[in-house]
Amino acid sequence: MRYGPTPALARAVLLGAAFGTLGVLAGNPTAVLVALPFVVYAAWALVTRPAADAVTVRAVPVSVAIKEGDAVDVMISAESEAGPDGEGADDTGSVIANWPAVPGVRFDPADGALAHAGPLAEGATVTVEPRRWGRYLVGPAQVAVTDAARAWRAAGRATPAGIIVRPASQPLEGAAGVARPIGVAGLHTSAAKGDGSALADIREFRLGDRLRRVNWRVTSRTGRLHVNETHTDRDTEVLIVTDSTHDVPGLLPEQATSLDAMVRAVAAVAQHYIGFGDRVSLHDFGRRVRSVKAGTGRRQVAIISDALSRIDRAAAPGLPPRPLPRIATGTLVFFCSPLLDPGPLAELVKLRRLGGEVIAVDTLPGSIGTIESLAHPERHSFLIEAWVVRRLERESALRRLADLGIPVVAWRGPASLGGVLLAMAAARQAPRLAAGR
Repeated sequence: MRYGPTPALARAVLLGAAFGTLGVLAGNPTAVLVALPFVVYAAWALVTRPAADAVTVRAVPVSVAIKEGDAVDVMISAESEAGPDGEGADDTGSVIANWPAVPGVRFDPADGALAHAGPLAEGATVTVEPRRWGRYLVGPAQVAVTDAARAWRAAGRATPAGIIVRPASQPLEGAAGVARPIGVAGLHTSAAKGDGSALADIREFRLGDRLRRVNWRVTSRTGRLHVNETHTDRDTEVLIVTDSTHDVPGLLPEQATSLDAMVRAVAAVAQHYIGFGDRVSLHDFGRRVRSVKAGTGRRQVAIISDALSRIDRAAAPGLPPRPLPRIATGTLVFFCSPLLDPGPLAELVKLRRLGGEVIAVDTLPGSIGTIESLAHPERHSFLIEAWVVRRLERESALRRLADLGIPVVAWRGPASLGGVLLAMAAARQAPRLAAGR
């Protein structure tokens, strides 16, 4: 942005010249005295003119990632361009910025207008607080930079600031629900005996047993060396499948959408099972979320959270579905979907037939399509009645899934899956009929 004279400097030059000329021509000293302050101001403005002809303004930081619920300070920094000696001038003056309103973002000051007087490099700072997860492009802000005398002004737009808000997650409440651990290391107790932490039996010492397995209490009581046998601790593969084809809104604008529920469910499930040492992967049926390969540890939690935060809510639906990856028998699959289209329902059945332990997580907002929504005085319309009919039609499809052994759980928070996970854990520990009987 290039500096130009402000109206104040133009008025000072014009009035100083007018009154000075009038005083000289008319021989009126009073007019000369009136012109003197304007002439002094114009001379001072020329002497203190910024050393550089232009100034560069930018938002700092240009890109930042924060957690949901946090705020970030964005500063408009003004820096004079390099002069003939190759160094930028350290000017003082004022920076005035006006940030445009962004849906879902709160500014402090509330209207996004702020000013700073002093060194231009320090700039003007606004606090940006996104209300929920996602990607936000804040700005570009309208910026005006003036010198200390308010005689020279540069105006334009600053660079925008990109903010990525990672969704907040709470671990699931309930057991792991792993029916068949298929890995070799982890925190799930296997029915097979080996190195682990859960006691399986106490038996007499055999050649090759480790001394650290010796049960000294039983040994001292019986007079013969006894050792502890334990169940093997194993891990499993957890595949989280998301259906971001549609983003179904709630009954009221401030209520969570199906995409919000999907993100919460994925973040909670990933954090829960990575805490058990399981390998967790992410696959999106609707192509809004990038796929994440199987992994474990804190880094995997961060990768999945970053993938969720980069979802584009404005992406047009109707993209061709992404084919599901191959799964091993016994893989624990969480399928997060509003379960509205026949495509996701068919994929659920396919995953079950491939040998996966499938749990359908219903992300359809609980406020839409209910009988109670018809009584809402402000939202009564034919669209709400259509949603009631659509939800009733969907119930028959959900019953068919239950008949195939696929539990369907509506997502209403971290305690939503507690019941089904406890039931799966109990089924894993229940006695089974031996083969051939």
